[in-house]
Amino acid sequence: MRKILFPTDFSNAANNAFVYALHLAKEMDASLYVLNTYMQPVLSATHAGQPELVPEVYENYELHQFENFKKHTADLHKLADDYNLSDVPLTFLFEEGTVVANAQRIIENEGIHFIVMGTNRADGVIDKIFGSNTLGVIRGVKVPVLSVPREAKYDGIKEILFTTLFREKDEAALRQIMEIANKFGVKVKCAHVLKDKNIHIIAVTDRWQKMFPEDNLEFVLLDLDQSIEHTLNKYIESNRVDLLCVVKRNKSLLERLFKSSMSNRLRMHANTATLVLQEGDDPGAF
Repeated sequence: MRKILFPTDFSNAANNAFVYALHLAKEMDASLYVLNTYMQPVLSATHAGQPELVPEVYENYELHQFENFKKHTADLHKLADDYNLSDVPLTFLFEEGTVVANAQRIIENEGIHFIVMGTNRADGVIDKIFGSNTLGVIRGVKVPVLSVPREAKYDGIKEILFTTLFREKDEAALRQIMEIANKFGVKVKCAHVLKDKNIHIIAVTDRWQKMFPEDNLEFVLLDLDQSIEHTLNKYIESNRVDLLCVVKRNKSLLERLFKSSMSNRLRMHANTATLVLQEGDDPGAF
C-alpha cells in the first residue's frame, strides 16, 4: 500500500488539501499520514524572575497544543465522513520540531511515497505558515511533493501538463509522470515555451516519442508571449490542467510558483495542483 504524508496547520487551505489527499489516497489505495507540528516557545532560564516556572510553562504550552491537535483531528475525521472517504486509513502524528525535519524522519521511518501540502496562492502569496514550509519541504525531502492551492477541487486527474526544458535530465521525471498517467488512463502533455528556434528540441521529442510509443504523450510548443508565466497562463486558461508537473531542478520556476508577487502572479496556480518531482535519475515514486 502506498503511503502519503500530509503536513497540516489545520488552516482552510490545508483542510481543502486534506480532502484532495483523501481522494487521491482512495483512488491509489493508499494510507494517509497526517502530521501536525509545533515549536516550543523560547524562554529565558529565569522566566519572569521565577526559573522554577519554566518547565511548567513548557508543559502547559505542549498540553495546549495537544488539545488543539485533538480538536482538529476530530474535525478532519468528520470531513472525511462528509465526503464518504472515512474508509481511507488515517494515521495522525503530533510532533515537536520543524515540518521539514519531521517530514524527513517520517519519510525514512515509514517509507512515505509522496507528500501533499495545502497552499493559498490565489493572490500570489502562500498561507503565512506554509509559505516557507512548502519550499522548505520541497528542497529538503527526496520524494515528490504535491502542492494543492486552496481553490483546487479534486475532480479526478484527466489532464497532466509537464513543463520541460527537453533535457536528458528530465527523462527520469517523465518516466515517473507517465506511470502516473497510466494509472489514471490519461495523456501527458509536455510543454515548452520557445524563446528562440532550437533544433535540439525536435531531436528530443523524437526520442521521447520512441520511448513511449503508446500514443499517450503529446508535445506542446508555445511561442514566448511577454514572459514564461504569461505564456503558460494563456495556455492553461484555455485548456484543462488537473496536474502541473515540474522538476525541482528548475529553481527559478519554483520560486515564481511559490513566491510570485502581486505584479507577477501566476493565475494558473490558483486552482491547479502542482507536483514537484526530484531532479536526477530518481525523481521519486508518486
